[in-house]
Amino acid sequence: MSRFDEFLRRVEAEAQAEGPEAVAELAAFRDHYRLARELARRRQALSWTQVHLAQVSGVPQSEISRIERGRANPTLMTVSRLSRALGVQLCVRESGQPQSRA
Repeated sequence: MSRFDEFLRRVEAEAQAEGPEAVAELAAFRDHYRLARELARRRQALSWTQVHLAQVSGVPQSEISRIERGRANPTLMTVSRLSRALGVQLCVRESGQPQSRA
């Protein structure tokens, strides 16, 4: 097990100990970084630069860079524009774990 894997296990354990809100926040961070990683992978699979994606999508290259690094919180409109330009479809899937709010 790598140091990073150990770190993630500690973070998950801390979130579990703190309660449902911390677990939900951790899940949101995972989703955020997963989206950034998938957009970057698709762009790279197409052999596109960030500049080219910016030209095709109309999203500024600086914003694409921040999204791919996980430093931005893009709007649904921005993600939609990037997805269309990259030829991928956004979808909402059942996670198997419903979230209830009290």
